[in-house]
Amino acid sequence: MTLTMVHSNSARIDHGFFKVDRKFHAGMQLFAEEIRSPLTTVHPEMPPGQEIMDLIDVPCSELSYRVMTVKTDLAYRPLPAELPRLREQISSSRLVYGTGLGSSRIARELDVPYILVLEYDLQTQITVSASQVTGTPRRLVRAAKCAWRYAMQGIPDMRGAHSLHCNGYPIYDATRRYNHNSLLYLDSRMSADMLIPPGELAARLAERTGRPFRLLFSGRYERMKGADDAVRVAVECLRRGLDIEMHFYGQGSLHAEMERIAAQTVKPGRIHIHDAVPYTELVAISRTFDLFVCCHIQSDPSCTYLESFGAGLPVVGYANRMWRRLSESSKTGLVSPLGNPIKVADDVERLLADSNLVASMSAKALAFAEQHCFEREFRKRIDALNVVVG
Repeated sequence: MTLTMVHSNSARIDHGFFKVDRKFHAGMQLFAEEIRSPLTTVHPEMPPGQEIMDLIDVPCSELSYRVMTVKTDLAYRPLPAELPRLREQISSSRLVYGTGLGSSRIARELDVPYILVLEYDLQTQITVSASQVTGTPRRLVRAAKCAWRYAMQGIPDMRGAHSLHCNGYPIYDATRRYNHNSLLYLDSRMSADMLIPPGELAARLAERTGRPFRLLFSGRYERMKGADDAVRVAVECLRRGLDIEMHFYGQGSLHAEMERIAAQTVKPGRIHIHDAVPYTELVAISRTFDLFVCCHIQSDPSCTYLESFGAGLPVVGYANRMWRRLSESSKTGLVSPLGNPIKVADDVERLLADSNLVASMSAKALAFAEQHCFEREFRKRIDALNVVVG
């Protein structure tokens, strides 16, 4: 029997090649090495032409795990014709691990144990859903639908699960009332060998004077990630005459809007909006910056936080519930009110004026990233899974 892992990552099998994002494949390779069971991973089928950051093609013959893709509607629900295949896969499983595609309900019907992997609590689901529409009535409808799904599907799924694996503080805090068998982990791609060496960090801090204070944003150019507000932070800093420059790396629907906002500054040459780059390249780039600006309006457990810490970068950002808790735990970075880029610019100005504070926060960021590097956080999940599969 197989361990079936259900993922929200869209994927596609095309002419013998598995198309998926690099982070997913790297994680699955490690699962396959460590889990004492054959693995099958199930994905929504990626439509042709869909944009995926850091997309890779892997020959199916080289995969250490089996892949199954499921055709879905726009809401990522399996098409009726696909349900028999999905039920057959779950019925042949010793355990189902993950979330989505109605897999939890099917597993309960078939009396197959399952572990949920959770990231978004109800408040975050509402924030994300409402950010995709305009107008108060439509946002209220989206919020009501999210609350209904959470009550009718989410809570029964959690209560029926063998256990919950919770990525980030908000979802861990929100779900323990429904299932006390919960594991907290902090997800990132930052392995121990990717951390900035202390000597390199010390050299960067020593040479910071005499050049612009370098601000970084990386991730999706979408409203939920606050990418447009991060540009407004840079514009406000330049308006005040602060000696900064800011670089963005990513892709998304706000790219043109971000460029429009950046063009309004008195020094447009100090704001650079780039396309996405491969993760390994981004790691090297991040080490050359001084501060990460993170205006996420939602409380998701973004790997951006730990990956910035791994480059020795303090974070300034909005007081979503994830960053608020993480800043308290790590003792680094500054927290600003949600939706207020002016206050974030205040924090940038504070750090620009206090090199000792920047140095202290940078060292604490690196130390926290080392304590929660990929290997350590991944080991928590592996050990928990191996206890169940035997």
